[in-house]
Amino acid sequence: MPEPLILAFVFALGACVGSFLNVVVWRLPRQQSLVSPPSRCTSCGHRLAWYDNVPVFGWLWLGGRCRYCKARISIRYPIVEAVTGAIFVVFYIAMFDLQWGPCRPTPRPLSISEDWPIYGLYMFLLACLLAASLIDAELFVIPLEICLLLAGVGLLVHVLVDSPTLAGNVIVSPAWAAVAAGGTIGWLLSLLLLHCNLLRRSFPDGEPLLEADREAVEAEIETARRQGQPPPALPPRYTFAQILSELFREILFLLPGLVLAAAAGLLVLHNPIVGEIWARWVAHESVRALLGALLGALVGGLVVWVTRILGTIVFRRVAMGLGDVHLMFGVGAVIGAGPVVVAFFLAPFFGMLLAVYMLLTGKRREIPYGPYLSLGTAASVLFYCRIADWLQPGLSGLGQAAGAWLRG
Repeated sequence: MPEPLILAFVFALGACVGSFLNVVVWRLPRQQSLVSPPSRCTSCGHRLAWYDNVPVFGWLWLGGRCRYCKARISIRYPIVEAVTGAIFVVFYIAMFDLQWGPCRPTPRPLSISEDWPIYGLYMFLLACLLAASLIDAELFVIPLEICLLLAGVGLLVHVLVDSPTLAGNVIVSPAWAAVAAGGTIGWLLSLLLLHCNLLRRSFPDGEPLLEADREAVEAEIETARRQGQPPPALPPRYTFAQILSELFREILFLLPGLVLAAAAGLLVLHNPIVGEIWARWVAHESVRALLGALLGALVGGLVVWVTRILGTIVFRRVAMGLGDVHLMFGVGAVIGAGPVVVAFFLAPFFGMLLAVYMLLTGKRREIPYGPYLSLGTAASVLFYCRIADWLQPGLSGLGQAAGAWLRG
């Protein structure tokens, strides 16, 4: 099939996905069903015909207005559809024409006939990240449903399709599989302790308000007062000592996973009998793919959570939201441990321009970090292998030194 025809199909597929993302971005934060009722005008409530829902072109031939009530339709709808279609095309060209993208265990070119599962998984990832970014940019919240869906689909796809020859597979060695197993057991234990109230959630009455949230709540309070209604409740103000106390609860939540992950990895490395038994247990590739995806999820969540804790201590205010932790948990299950760490460290570069702008204009406003984590993830999907090759000499030396220390 001629490539222009393929690219046209890929764009159309992406635009259709973008049309659904518009539904997700509008309904999910408002706790509305994504499937019922069918698409309607948000002004008059009239159900839209199928030909009004054609991605991009439907908005154009309606002139940006509802066919029934003539209310304006936001230009965001065709933009999201076109951007999603463009993402599908750009990554198709990058992966299969330019040969960028996931690491290849064997020296062969990426091809759509062999590597379509990983391309489909990555497009699912980027579509979810686009929806999460749009919601985060508008409301300063990342829906947990998107993060859990990412993690679940990542685990399932890697278990079903990963093989040692598939580009982008997350199959890990028995030692790293043991670390993943120990960390997962510790994480589940922490969730059980939380459920049984043996561990307490941090900031149970809500985290300190962001400036954007404070402005919105103050506006709601003023509106309620003018209308003679009771104003909404505000989260309590926290002293720095109280914030540290809440962070201590988060550290307690992380400890079981960290301790069990380290113990499992060291036990497999240092006890030959245990190591041999464990290697037999995880001999099947799908088992090590599952544990590799879990390792990526745990590492993705951990690197953001540790940054949240350290950043809060340094800046004396909550540095990052737990939504960012959940987002990178889902991302890690899709792209694996190494790429998710690179994605996290690439994200600040995408936020630099906005930070410089705010510095020059004297504006102080919290930046929703989800969009930059998403951009860092997209860059890591394409360039992780090149970055890893560049860092390989230093990482190898560091790994050898760490291995010698552990064995000694």
